[in-house]
Amino acid sequence: MRDRAFTPIETDRLRLRRFEPKDIGAFHAYRADERVALFQSWQDYTVEQARRFVEEMAKEDPGVPGVPFQFAVAELDHDLLIGDCMLTLDAADPPGAEIGFTVAPAHQGRGVATEAVRALLAYAFERQDVGTVRAVIDADNEPSIGVVEHLGFRLVGTMRTTFKGTPCDEHTYAISGTDRQVSAG
Repeated sequence: MRDRAFTPIETDRLRLRRFEPKDIGAFHAYRADERVALFQSWQDYTVEQARRFVEEMAKEDPGVPGVPFQFAVAELDHDLLIGDCMLTLDAADPPGAEIGFTVAPAHQGRGVATEAVRALLAYAFERQDVGTVRAVIDADNEPSIGVVEHLGFRLVGTMRTTFKGTPCDEHTYAISGTDRQVSAG
């Protein structure tokens, strides 16, 4: 049975939790950073957009097929927002799912994304009964590709597309619950 409730997920250094009003400033700061926005769907992100986003996420639950749920990624010790992860369940049964992740520049390169995505995968496979998780990543986004490859995702396809008015290639990576068990063992 899919988990529609939500209890924060804790790792050695991180807490994946619901967004809270106190997160708006930090959330806006990294979403407004053009280096972060380069491979993301947004640009010129405003404080008002951040406020609305945080309010909307307070109404959502992670187990609703077709509805993206954004997990706040906070430092465990201080509960300060340093990034976020997205999980969208497919409507199929067992569902597939898509993930995405963003880490504030000051916290990149320290394994935060890998730790957060590893926890999100465990949540998807163990509490949402997901069969396969995919991640769609711009072919030039080497750090994100490194995260998913390190976690055992496999490249399953590449599509030529246009993103923010520029032609590019997008890679689709996937991992199944079975693959995950093999890579963790």
